[in-house]
Amino acid sequence: MISLIWYTQPPVELPLDGWLLEGEPVPDCKVCAALDLQRSWARKRNDWAAACAAAREIRNHGRGHDEAA
Repeated sequence: MISLIWYTQPPVELPLDGWLLEGEPVPDCKVCAALDLQRSWARKRNDWAAACAAAREIRNHGRGHDEAA
């Protein structure tokens, strides 16, 4: 027979690290602007995986601006 496990406390929810959503879009860059828009839409619908992915793309794309200058 299978015995059920009863938990006395709710599961622990860890906070999201703020740096995962950081990333400053470069002004006048259409790619950065589109990624920033994707990030803001994802945040509004509480899709944190998509918001973090867009922020990561902004950070990585921003490095390419430094090399082109």
